[in-house]
Amino acid sequence: MAQLEFLYTQAQLQDIAATIIQKALAAGASSAQVELSESISTDVEILSQEIDNFETSHENQLLISVFKGHKKGNIGISAIKQDNLDNVILQALDIAKYTEEDSANGLLESEYIVKELHSDLELYNPYELDNHELIRQAKELELLALEQDQRIKASDGSSISLTRYNFVTANSNGLLNGYQTSRYSKYVSLIGENSAGMQTDYWHTSSRAYPELMPNQELAAKAAQRVLRRLNKGEYTSGKPAVIFESSIAKSIIGSLMGALSGGSLYRRLSFLNDSLGTKIMPEWLTINENPFILKGMASCYFDNEGSQVQQRDIIANGAVNGYLLSSYSARKMNLTSTGNAGGNHNIVVSHNFVGELAKLAQHMKNGIIIIDTIGHGLNMVSGDYSVGASGLVVINGEISHFVDNLTIAGNMRDIYQNIAAITHDYENSSVCCGSMLINPGVIQVSSK
Repeated sequence: MAQLEFLYTQAQLQDIAATIIQKALAAGASSAQVELSESISTDVEILSQEIDNFETSHENQLLISVFKGHKKGNIGISAIKQDNLDNVILQALDIAKYTEEDSANGLLESEYIVKELHSDLELYNPYELDNHELIRQAKELELLALEQDQRIKASDGSSISLTRYNFVTANSNGLLNGYQTSRYSKYVSLIGENSAGMQTDYWHTSSRAYPELMPNQELAAKAAQRVLRRLNKGEYTSGKPAVIFESSIAKSIIGSLMGALSGGSLYRRLSFLNDSLGTKIMPEWLTINENPFILKGMASCYFDNEGSQVQQRDIIANGAVNGYLLSSYSARKMNLTSTGNAGGNHNIVVSHNFVGELAKLAQHMKNGIIIIDTIGHGLNMVSGDYSVGASGLVVINGEISHFVDNLTIAGNMRDIYQNIAAITHDYENSSVCCGSMLINPGVIQVSSK
């Protein structure tokens, strides 16, 4: 089947967006912003060498915000139809009439709007792959994973996803810009079994460029290794040991930090890091950098959702909070200025002070537990208290001894951040680049259920 193409060029989307802004102002809006976007996705899912799901979708949408002073009306339409623009705008204006006045409402100030785009970040890498080859590769991935070890008894499915985006955003403060992006991923999940029972685990890979995805053989081996390490099952006695968060879990620990430093939590006073600017919350060796300009970065961008200029900066510098993550709205609520984070952060890169893979970090820890999986979202954003179900690998005398599940881990994020002893560099391509993280003993309660 021929590959689907975007319905609109960038120039056409810009023309439509500019027309919408003009019409909104003519209809009585004091200001307006619009985003036009389309996406093309192809997804194949394989189970037991049969096609479990295979679909291609082509979607486009129009999102418009209009302001009547400090009143705001939003409307979204799941199709870009030029013959219906007047009605859409009138509906948005009608919504604005019924919303409450909010002095923080409004467009990003014109002085902060991006004027010149950064040099090419290589975010759009279209790749021709016909359906037969796509299916063949997905089947190959599952088959390779099943062949890794005789203890791998079944597959829980493999998948490949190909997605391309095309968008333009405009507002009445002078913004009119957009670009195209691509995102590709592979995934495989496996079931292993021995006399101790059955276990399942998975692995995945994602990239802006399809050829840069992890090769099938490597991905299959990684998924199998993650399942097999669960089959040597044992017990664990409750305590407050040294804890390593494997890279995939460490990213969520850093994600919680970003949430606590985000304007939506801060201006509502619902963050355990309220008023933390300049406060040391982590070890002095630790720096967390936001870098929107990483080539092919999974969260790289030229501007944020409001059209703000983005910049590389240290959010945590030498262990201290150096900046928040603010949109124009949350910035006004806090009497600050936007940091270019409407829509979230842009490539978080966490420094490391340890060189080596997970096994070497375990040797450094000597005794403790490696958390490899968590269940639930047990963070109280106001107090910082953290409690989730977990499974992990017990480390004895520097060696990984056995797998244990049905654990509960609990602590407080402030204490966890202050007691980060080491971070290694074993992360893979992600929007949060953080390696496995060692926490000092006495901080996290680990309990067997």
